Amino acid sequence: MTGIQDKGTIFRHIPVLVDEVLRYAPESCETVLDCTIGGAGHSICLLDKFPQMRLYGMDRDLMAIQASKEKLLDHGDRVELQHSSFSELESWLMLWNQNFDYILADIGVSSEQLARPERGFSFLEEGPLDMRMDVERQTLTAQELLAQSSEKELRNILKTWGEEPWAAKIAKTLVSERKRNSLKTTTQLAELVSRTIPRRFHKKGFHPATKTFQALRIVINRELDELEQLLRSLSKSMQNGSRLAVISFHSLEDRLVKQTFRNWSHPCHCPPDLPYCICGLKPLGKVLTKRPCTAGNDEIHSNPRSRSARLRVFEFEGQTDD
Repeated sequence: MTGIQDKGTIFRHIPVLVDEVLRYAPESCETVLDCTIGGAGHSICLLDKFPQMRLYGMDRDLMAIQASKEKLLDHGDRVELQHSSFSELESWLMLWNQNFDYILADIGVSSEQLARPERGFSFLEEGPLDMRMDVERQTLTAQELLAQSSEKELRNILKTWGEEPWAAKIAKTLVSERKRNSLKTTTQLAELVSRTIPRRFHKKGFHPATKTFQALRIVINRELDELEQLLRSLSKSMQNGSRLAVISFHSLEDRLVKQTFRNWSHPCHCPPDLPYCICGLKPLGKVLTKRPCTAGNDEIHSNPRSRSARLRVFEFEGQTDD
């Protein structure tokens, strides 16, 4: 794995699948868009590999933007950063008016967000039930979601976004508990979920509250909606030869990316018995990764979080305008 020296102390994010991201970069890589700049780990490696490259970076987490500015000082005028969400990308694409050679999106929660108890993403240390990626502009917290949602709503959240088989029982316990005590901390929630799921169903190396935290985080941050908007915006504006690399960390994200790439490469929806296409839909390009790239044993050993990472890459061909 490519070594990365952390030039800042604010945002301690460890990038995953760095070698794979570099390998799929186009040979002529002059303009890059990092949609999740985070700790700038991937971007620094790309800037080092392509001396003529200009980087545009964005992130919905203002702390990530501030940390990236510090880490990217050495690259000066080659970098432009914006505090922005995926749903705002289309406006930025129009403003930048750039033909991006490579677009990268590293989806999900970062190592730094997990490492800071005050952000409320992790069940390993006590912190407030927050879970907002954009603290400056988002209002709804996980604590408020848990307090306001009905048992049915909580069950649907856990089942749909956490794929939690114990969703019904956990939702019932949450509603019962909040009548006695308000849920305010991550450890309160984690312990409650752990007690609710029978111990014999606790998986080794997998915290019982993992899926519950995932579900709440996805809803609080509208993560799947944001990802859909990202893919939709990019499909309208990419040039011939542009490549899009998306790293996902759970099945819901990966499934969405996989299906979108498949639709882009095979958009025809004519009945299979027709001798020729009449719908007129043309492919936007091709999928470069027949199977998603995953981390090797060495990377998993040095960064356990990389175990669940999946990288898929798409190459646009021709005009992608609607």
